[in-house]
Amino acid sequence: MDTIKKKVEELVDAILESTEYQNFQAAEKQVRKVPELADKIKEFCWENYELQNCRAEDLYEQVEAFEERYRDFRRNTVVEEYLERELRMCRMLQEIHARLTDIMDFVI
Repeated sequence: MDTIKKKVEELVDAILESTEYQNFQAAEKQVRKVPELADKIKEFCWENYELQNCRAEDLYEQVEAFEERYRDFRRNTVVEEYLERELRMCRMLQEIHARLTDIMDFVI
């Protein structure tokens, strides 16, 4: 188990040193400079998550309304950069998770 703990710490260090993480941190720093922007981003992400996980019959209309509601918000370069860099971090973490679960032969 000590070897695993050591390797996990090495992975964490590698993530923290990665370009993706450094870029994400820089984007977060920019967001913090604008009052209330972080709250608006959280609201956007939560609504997006709920929309992706709902089974509504009028999903197309809901997606259109969501996109319309946030169109101007998404034009903000600080917001766009943050969301893009967050997405890159999420994809990196998903790839790590997928690799680990693939080799474990878990039935998930």
